[in-house]
Formats: sequence, C-alpha cells, structure tokens
Amino acid sequence: MKIIVQYSGGKDSQASLIRAVKLYGSKNITAVFADTNWEHEVTYKHLKTTTTDLGVELVVLKSKKYNGLIDLSLKKKRFPSTKARFCTQELKVKPFIDYILDEVKDHVIVIQGIRADESVARSRMNQQCRLFKFYTEPFGTDRKGKKKYHTYRKKEVLNFISNYADDIIRPVFKWSGQRVIDYIIENDQKPNPLYKEGFKRVGCFPCVMSNLSSVKQLVNRYPERIQEIRSYEKMTKSSFFPPDKIPKYARTNGIYPTIIDVKNYVDGKSSTIDLFETDKTSCMSFYSLCE
Repeated sequence: MKIIVQYSGGKDSQASLIRAVKLYGSKNITAVFADTNWEHEVTYKHLKTTTTDLGVELVVLKSKKYNGLIDLSLKKKRFPSTKARFCTQELKVKPFIDYILDEVKDHVIVIQGIRADESVARSRMNQQCRLFKFYTEPFGTDRKGKKKYHTYRKKEVLNFISNYADDIIRPVFKWSGQRVIDYIIENDQKPNPLYKEGFKRVGCFPCVMSNLSSVKQLVNRYPERIQEIRSYEKMTKSSFFPPDKIPKYARTNGIYPTIIDVKNYVDGKSSTIDLFETDKTSCMSFYSLCE
C-alpha cells in the first residue's frame, strides 16, 4: 500500500504531512506536489526544506498538456474564475489522477489537508472517504436533473478501484487554523513564510480566489507581480480577477476590473488581516490540491 500526502506548501497540508510521518514513518510516505508554474519561490523552497527535514520523498507533478497557469490561460483565452475553476482541474486534479493510474498502481491511502471550517462546501465533506468517490456516486445534477459524475479517464479509474483501495484520510479536518499552526511549530517546523507577510493563501501567487487583504500585501510587497499580471491580461484579453472583485465604480471600464484597477482600489484600504478567518471564496477541490 502506498501512503501519499497531497502537499501544497500550505499550513493544512504541512500539518497533515507531519501527522502522517508520526503515524506511518517517513520512509513509508510520498509527498506529492502539483506544480502550476505560478507559485512563489518561497513556496518552492518551503516544499523542499520541509520534506527534507522530515525525510520524506517529494514528487512534483506537472500537467502533460499545459505549461502552467499562464500557458493554460493563454490557450483558454481567459483566466480561471469562481465559476470556471479549470486551473485546479487541469493543473492539479488531472496530473494527480495520472500519477495514481500510471505510477502508483497499488492500494493507496491519500492524506489531505482539508479542514471543515474553511468553507461551507468543505464542512459537508467527510473526515474519511474514497479518492474516486464521484466516479461511482453523483456529486450533483445538471439543469435537466441528470446526475453528474467525474469522467476523466473513467474506464481506467473504474478498473483501478475494482482492484485497489483508494482511501482518503483528512487528519486536520476538525482542527482550527490556529491549531494547525501550533501543531507545526510544536513539531519543530515553521509554516510557509508567506503567512507572516500577511498572505492568507500561499497556493499560486496569487490565486484568482485571493481576498483583497492578500492582494493588498501583493501590491505592497511584490509590485512587479502586478505589472507581470497586467501584461498577461493584455495577452489573454481577460481580467485576472472576477468582475465583482471590486465595486463597479472602481472599474475603469465599468464592467470588469484590470489588475491595475484592483491595485488602485486596495491602495487606500487597511492592511489588517485575520489569517484564519473563514474565506467565503475558498477554492474548492474534492481532491484537496489547493491548500
């Protein structure tokens, strides 16, 4: 049996990794990171130092089709959004499924850093379940009332689950964000340094779901990233953030905001941030690859 921890470099997956090492031993665990090519260098370094410190193998996955978020957005001619989160699907979920089907080919326990109080959707999840649950159980219905299932490599997935176990364990499911941080420190590690800089989210830099407080930190600390995003907006002819990110009056064209509009809006806002407040726009992925 393979024990795989989905590791993003965020606090929840880090605490879950430490917990897994305590339960199963470092030599029995593989930490898997799905790279979007849109992470901060601090996160890449954090992934390597923490896994090395724990004596855990780190496997980095990449999309076979897209060279990261910008390549994906250019080919889609738009950035992902709250209603079209194809970034998670294409850059994280599919590479992880490919890894399980093509490389693992064995019974698996997948350990995920999902916490119930992150969002309403996540609170409805279970502390333990199956990785490929929604290939055999519907996760919703379409407009016509037809049941919806996951379909990527469906035939191979169904063959996999007929031969192997695909269990999920979420060890920090009932924990608070503060308890997660305390647990990391108690075990002689440090959380991703980006948290100390005021960023609530450390997966993707920035994530299209980032709240305005995190955008404020981006503007103050990494202004060059703002200009970089603006250049990509021009190339895709698309806004990085969704239309309702800032009030209509603050959008130059009155329809959707450019990253410069968002920058100008947050420039006058308070930089105070509660890192562990409930995030109403939390990125939702059953496969837990964003946190």
